[in-house]
Amino acid sequence: LQSTMTKRRRPMPVTATVILSLFSTPHLGSSERIETSRLRFLALGDWGGQAEFPYYTEEQWMTAQGMARVAAASVEFDEENGSQYHRPAASFVVSLGDNFYWNGFEEDVDEEMRYHETFEKVYHHDELQLPWFIIGGNHDYCGDITKQLKFSQDPTTRWVYPDFNHRIVREFSINRHVPPVKLEIIMIDTIQMAGNICFPPESAFSTEYFKPPPGPASDELSLELAATTLDWIKGALEESDADYLLVAGHYPIYSACTHGGTPELVRTLDPLLKQYGVTAYISGHEHCQFHFAHENVNYFLSGTGHDCCYGSEMKEFLPKGGELKYLLADSYAYSGSSGVRGGFISFDVTRDEMVVAIHQENGDILYESALLPREEHFKRIKNSNTVEVE
Repeated sequence: LQSTMTKRRRPMPVTATVILSLFSTPHLGSSERIETSRLRFLALGDWGGQAEFPYYTEEQWMTAQGMARVAAASVEFDEENGSQYHRPAASFVVSLGDNFYWNGFEEDVDEEMRYHETFEKVYHHDELQLPWFIIGGNHDYCGDITKQLKFSQDPTTRWVYPDFNHRIVREFSINRHVPPVKLEIIMIDTIQMAGNICFPPESAFSTEYFKPPPGPASDELSLELAATTLDWIKGALEESDADYLLVAGHYPIYSACTHGGTPELVRTLDPLLKQYGVTAYISGHEHCQFHFAHENVNYFLSGTGHDCCYGSEMKEFLPKGGELKYLLADSYAYSGSSGVRGGFISFDVTRDEMVVAIHQENGDILYESALLPREEHFKRIKNSNTVEVE
């Protein structure tokens, strides 16, 4: 344990340049109006390959095949109504962080090569040539996270990472004469809020490694950045009039798996989700999958983009009064007892409900849950400064 302690690296204090890169008001990173009766997308966490050749894992490659299968358009049968319906192709992918293992883009890393080998080469399928909306994870922050933002500057890329925090808005209806359904996803940087400690690969899976994030560093700029990020999130939540409102971050608020929940997010972020009637919070970080419901908010976790699974050591520490609806974990970290090697989540949004499905690596569904639209009293009237959807 002592050797682990001496090898860990605390993050450098945040620079003023990073502070100034944030928007003081919610930044609408992507908006679109679509003519369809349903909208589909995928979410994937902790998919970032490995630092050695071939720069991806077998489990990551398998999970990519399953994602392509689920992302494809198809004709489905509705058993309840006894009729067929068209299931459209997925519209985009939400990436939940830890995009490049082991420590992001460190100084000696060829980021262009890693981008190609870990991302473009693995997710090469036609069905996955979609916008990928990105946030950073703790491993990404152990390197130069700004290099990942720069990939968005290429106008031909599907890598969408306009800032550390950004928003996705999609409105859809069968035609323009029908009032649209509105989906909003607020993509947040939880490392800015909850801090991080970097470990070398040889110290992975130690007791220290699995401790929760320490909170923001104590220097003035790091504390200012954490406060700025929280204010940004509150502003975005206040402004939203979405029928379905999701918040996506890397760190989980609650978790039954080996890392456990994130105390800093329980203290600062969770009350906001409840106050503004957020439909669900989705996260990665833990290499397991689960659905937990607590005080009218749903928490989905899927950090199995490149392997599975951690154990369920922290299950007993979930808050009382909540309901653990689903948990995929091994008996202990990577014991193989679950029989699952990777996975992701899909979302199928209609006017009446949003069906969230947890998939294993080949695309088979392990669990499904239907969530209802937000209650009207949570929605906010747009102010004159809001960017209108095209």
